[in-house]
Amino acid sequence: MKYVFIFLLPLVWFVEIHAQGNLQFNQVKIISNTDPPQTVPAGKVWKIESVFTAGDQDVYGVQTSGTNLSLFPACGVATFYYLYSGRYLAINSIPISFGIHSAGEQMTNLPIWVPAGSTICTCTNSGICARGYSVIEFNIIP
Repeated sequence: MKYVFIFLLPLVWFVEIHAQGNLQFNQVKIISNTDPPQTVPAGKVWKIESVFTAGDQDVYGVQTSGTNLSLFPACGVATFYYLYSGRYLAINSIPISFGIHSAGEQMTNLPIWVPAGSTICTCTNSGICARGYSVIEFNIIP
């Protein structure tokens, strides 16, 4: 019995030290495509729930020939090769496309969890940008 206790004690200690915090609802945010870059505050996490499109379509075509575009000049995201139409957003300078392209494949699934310190930048090209995003902000409770 003594050996079982000695074996279990470090296991309990390890689980307690590596336990994660709880999430507490804080607020709902709307990020518009005209807003400046947003940074998730320390001690918070954001959950992007939905993308507001122009209402014209949710299925996007594949370009016959790609092109290089700069969709996020406010965040300094480098020009990238644009082949798929969709609604774009950049998280930590990584472009993400939402929607379903004409071949039937889903681009990026929602929701997306965004940790504290991350920068969210909206696309500035009105032809291929979403109008905004619905975000739920949570407090991280240790």
